Amino acid sequence: MMLIAFLFLPQSTVNAQTQQVPEEVDSNFVIASIIIADPGDVLYSTVGHVGIHMQCPEHNLDYVFSYESEGVEGKVLRFLAGKLKMGMAAIPYQDYLDMFRPDGREVKEYNLYLPIEVKRNLWRVLDNHLMEGMDLPYDYMKRGCAYSTLKILMEGMDSLRLEFGPWPETFSLSRRELTEIQMKNVPWTWCFMNLICNGEIDATCSKIEKVIMPADLIEVLKNATVQGKPLMQDLPTTVLPGNHVIKPCLFTPFVLSILLLLLTIFCAAYKSNIMDYVLLAAQTILGLITIYLVFFSSLPCTEWSWLIIPFNPLPLIFWKWRQKWCIPYAFVILIWALVMLLWPHHLTDNTYIILSVALAISYANIYRLTKMSNK
Repeated sequence: MMLIAFLFLPQSTVNAQTQQVPEEVDSNFVIASIIIADPGDVLYSTVGHVGIHMQCPEHNLDYVFSYESEGVEGKVLRFLAGKLKMGMAAIPYQDYLDMFRPDGREVKEYNLYLPIEVKRNLWRVLDNHLMEGMDLPYDYMKRGCAYSTLKILMEGMDSLRLEFGPWPETFSLSRRELTEIQMKNVPWTWCFMNLICNGEIDATCSKIEKVIMPADLIEVLKNATVQGKPLMQDLPTTVLPGNHVIKPCLFTPFVLSILLLLLTIFCAAYKSNIMDYVLLAAQTILGLITIYLVFFSSLPCTEWSWLIIPFNPLPLIFWKWRQKWCIPYAFVILIWALVMLLWPHHLTDNTYIILSVALAISYANIYRLTKMSNK
């Protein structure tokens, strides 16, 4: 289905030689806006969603363009393998709103003040992305809703430029830290994201590449101008009222890690090895996941993971010789935890740092109990 706006312009309004729209054409012949949905509860919705709403009222065209992926439900292994597919979709406006209605998620819209020729070219650009199909590799970094929306807006400017005003102060942070700010209300999801997202997410990048959260995109566009005029001149319009509230989580991964650390200290004090085996099992499971992501998965941001140092299956593999490596490895883990704490930017969630300290204490206890049993 072709949706290029200039194809729908009446023949009398298009100059056949220049393909330019004369000035007398109403600028509202094509209406462009940014449409943003509040965060949801499940993994892929916890930061919200954003797309570009394009309308041509005269020809009854009303679509929201955004990158959409296969559903993750029931396809977790395909997701972790990086085998999910995605692509640009043109979703009828009311159908788009219906996606968020069942969860009670609020949807707001920001009008974009652009010249008619820019809006026409923007529709052309969106249509070109639509023609790429829905068989693109799933990539939440390069085709995430916020980043792709900004890149497409810049691409649609044609001969004009999207000028950025002062960037939010938070953009001095890393992409991981920016994501953490937006996901602070969903600690379990954030902990999971730290397990699967490493490597590229911590790399130095431009400010534009840091626009990965819908809320950050809105803050950037509020300060943007085109031909000296604000891109967004009005307050947003609520197009779908919502009542969804993310409930605060009291038993967070961080609380769990503190509890495990205290239990480890308690067991070590009473020369018990119960927590040693619990932590060994947790270390092995997390290690296998990390190794799979780094060496076998095609999922973005899995080129490297700092978690592979404290969390790997080697202790289980070399368990027979634990008396030789327990203390050296405990020191390695403690040094790793110290580096994670002192690094200028966050490199992982504090949950994993606390767990690594518990592991170090556990291996010191394993060494002591093994030595006692060999006497």
